[in-house]
Amino acid sequence: MTALLEKKNKSPFGKRFKPEYFLLLFFTILLFSQCSKPAGQIGAIILPEDSKLNLFYTDTASIYAFSEPNDSIRTDHLATSMMGSVSDPVFGITNAGFYMQFLLSIPKHSFGDNPKLDSLVIQLAYGGNNYGDTNSTITVHVYEMMESIEYDTVYYSNTVIPVGSVDYADYTFTPRPVDSIVVDGDTIPPALRFSLSDRSTALGEKLLNIPTDNMTDNDVFLEYLKGLYIVAQPTYSKGTLLSFDLNSLYTMMTIYYSNDTVDSLRYNYVTRSSATRINRFANFFAAGDNSFQQQVLQGDTALGKERFYVQGTTGVRSVIKIGDMKSWRDMGIIAVNEAKLILSGAEEEPLWGAPPKLLLYEINEDGKNEHLEDQGMGDDYFGGVYKSSTNSYEFRITQYIQSLIDDTTKTNYGLSLYVDSPWYIPNRFIFNGNDTTFKERRLKLNILYTNLSQ
Repeated sequence: MTALLEKKNKSPFGKRFKPEYFLLLFFTILLFSQCSKPAGQIGAIILPEDSKLNLFYTDTASIYAFSEPNDSIRTDHLATSMMGSVSDPVFGITNAGFYMQFLLSIPKHSFGDNPKLDSLVIQLAYGGNNYGDTNSTITVHVYEMMESIEYDTVYYSNTVIPVGSVDYADYTFTPRPVDSIVVDGDTIPPALRFSLSDRSTALGEKLLNIPTDNMTDNDVFLEYLKGLYIVAQPTYSKGTLLSFDLNSLYTMMTIYYSNDTVDSLRYNYVTRSSATRINRFANFFAAGDNSFQQQVLQGDTALGKERFYVQGTTGVRSVIKIGDMKSWRDMGIIAVNEAKLILSGAEEEPLWGAPPKLLLYEINEDGKNEHLEDQGMGDDYFGGVYKSSTNSYEFRITQYIQSLIDDTTKTNYGLSLYVDSPWYIPNRFIFNGNDTTFKERRLKLNILYTNLSQ
């Protein structure tokens, strides 16, 4: 009987079930039931109501923007240089060309006795980044430079170098930036190639009749031929801006000639990183639409409420102003969790594509640009990349907004907005202003904040 009772009282643990096991089982079930609560409930029953943080959101902070012509940009020694012309129905005409030096491929070369010119040809390797309508025709002009440019001198996009009166090209072409070409029996990567001797043989004759001393090295050669200015004729219908790789082995000038001894000779003048070049940009905003002209050229900043603009090259920048933050300080101790600047596009689809990335700076007392503290958090945090899904750009400027609230001595001179790498990216963009009729697509500043005083 005793054995039977012992068998019936055995627990699932293989031992005789004791009363204390009830307590262990109870607390185990209680523990797991607490751990399975949703994350939002954990701690909520512990914190008293008056200790919870007050988190707020607003998108009605005072903000407005306007646009103005951009300053010139540095354009010497660029990896690629742009040449061409585009006509934009809003921004007007943008024209591009470059000054460039040519170097000796072989120093101390002799053209022999009585050299005779067959032709002089220039070849420019395409650089891969083209803007506008590449089906448009472009007319290019080439002039000899009358003054030297120096390798160790800084040059800007508004630089003007005197040139001769003779146009050695006046050549009209349709770009073929992805098509290989055949030169002297060899197939080479895409390049623009045209004659510099069809209209006038003066430049070719000058090169053939060079004094021997000027072929000694590049320093003395550049005193003889200071360089060429290659520029597009302004267009009034669409057009294109083409990039050229002036460091390429396929960018060169070739003179074809014969002498008393040999026929069918040639000599190459080359470009390398040691050759100086300057990209020149010219913008004719007066050919743009009336509202654009009134804002950018005539300084009617109030029009920024409707539209404002940015453009690459030496085009257009925007100034963004944020209202006085004194009212925020009056609310108490404010901690900004996130401040996000939202810049929405006004066009359904940007003409010839939006700039891939924009830059945002703080304007200091001298009117110069300073990096925002938020930028130090990295591009992924800071933003500025074009979002095609929303046709917009965003910047996180949390630390900047916090500084405007906290620092009572800080003067707010605004922010400046630019196209990133404008010497390479000529794209432009039109934004909606802060007019409330644009609703969610207006210029706005989204601020998530905590009032630590409440």
